[in-house]
Amino acid sequence: MRPLLILLLSCTALMAYLPPASSRTAFLGAQDQDQLTLQKVPLPAPDAPPSEELSLLARTQAQAEHGDLDAQARLGVMYYWGQDAPKDWDKAQIWLRRAAERNNRDAEAKLGAMCFLGQGCAANEAEAIKWFQRAADQGEPYSAGCIGVMYAVGEGVPRDLLTSFIWLYQAEALGDKDAAEPLRQVKQKLTPDQIEEGVRRAEAAIHSRDPH
Repeated sequence: MRPLLILLLSCTALMAYLPPASSRTAFLGAQDQDQLTLQKVPLPAPDAPPSEELSLLARTQAQAEHGDLDAQARLGVMYYWGQDAPKDWDKAQIWLRRAAERNNRDAEAKLGAMCFLGQGCAANEAEAIKWFQRAADQGEPYSAGCIGVMYAVGEGVPRDLLTSFIWLYQAEALGDKDAAEPLRQVKQKLTPDQIEEGVRRAEAAIHSRDPH
């Protein structure tokens, strides 16, 4: 995998948080996902000892099965990491997909990461792009960064440096610090006129999502 793509597509880091997002750990040259050192999902502590109340997994599962959107996304991450649940990427896919299909942008981003890396499914760049796009269109920064890098190197999409710049600019503006270096590299390959157009289009996209 290309170094630039690896820089930003440390996609399993998307699994390391639930809203509100804090930061993402980037990695360079990792050979497989087991080498990643990522934060565990910040999960609420049980209200009472397991002997007195259902386990966190059982409670989250029950909430998810009753249609709680946040619980569905949270349950997917629990199964992904094996935290307070057996590690099971197939079940992670199921619950993240349920939440993603209901437009939960964080679940969309995490599902895109799993599809890109082939976790719980065969690797599928087109499917990854679909979920990244849906999340990024809602202003999810890490997906925007992933799309930007994929356009920069022509991974799953045609190589297009202007489109890459537009997405990476949005990713950085929305809080993805890992987008800064790919953005710098892409910017070096653009003309001043292209940069001006890219900034204009990226800013317009950002403002179009602003409810205020």
